[in-house]
Amino acid sequence: MPIKLNLLPPELEVSKGLGSVLKTLRALGVIGIVAFLVFGVGVGAFFIVSTISLNGVNASVTKLTSQISAQQKSEQQIVLVKDRLAKIASIQDSPNSLPNQKAIQPYLDRLAPTSSVSEITIDSKSVSLRVNFQTNSDLSAFIESLQSADVFKTVKLTSFSLSPTAGYSLDINAVK
Repeated sequence: MPIKLNLLPPELEVSKGLGSVLKTLRALGVIGIVAFLVFGVGVGAFFIVSTISLNGVNASVTKLTSQISAQQKSEQQIVLVKDRLAKIASIQDSPNSLPNQKAIQPYLDRLAPTSSVSEITIDSKSVSLRVNFQTNSDLSAFIESLQSADVFKTVKLTSFSLSPTAGYSLDINAVK
């Protein structure tokens, strides 16, 4: 049997209740230190995992940024190709617009010397033109010549304006 040797005088001896409280507090202290260490290790592990995840996200952002810049270049090229295709289609339609060119030419030849065509668009379906007239008689003669001939199926006057300095201006769309 072990012998318990107490070198403290009996007056300084700790009471049984206080001794059990101190043992409990010591056990709680050890548990608290262990919990603090586990919490510290957990926070450190979270920091390491977050840093690795952040580096992965930064790499993804860099990769996506380079892909976006590459796509911008390809989209610009696509827009240019679409524009070229539209121009090619309009050029391919040019032979089909020859009848409309021949149909409008006599009217343009009969314009008065003071009149001018400021804009003309001829395609396979219609003729659009803007004609400027200095006098009312020139305007009347041009409209009468359009009315008297049955060359165009429909002739629409899309705009009419009068300027004291420039004279009359007509926008006409004619469909053959």
